[in-house]
Amino acid sequence: MKIIITESQYKRLTDPNYIWVLRRYKKVKDAFDETVNFMDVCTYDSFEHYERRFMFLMMDELHPEYYLMDNFDYEGIKEVLVDLFYTDITEHYYDAKEKCL
Repeated sequence: MKIIITESQYKRLTDPNYIWVLRRYKKVKDAFDETVNFMDVCTYDSFEHYERRFMFLMMDELHPEYYLMDNFDYEGIKEVLVDLFYTDITEHYYDAKEKCL
């Protein structure tokens, strides 16, 4: 059986940042859940500000996973996390923002 994948899917499979995240997906998902529970959406005026702070706190939650790595690509991992969780972050923000009113 052959599986056909797109060029972008192949890029993800070979990107070391995606591989790092996929190998630690349970810890990454736990960090996401912890960050969602910690942050109060009502204190942020815009989604962009919320998203920036969210990613900062999420990367801080993952700090024990990467602090000893010499060649850790912080910005690359952050891009992968935004790519993976952007929809979830957006939905959470706007759903919770409606309850603030």
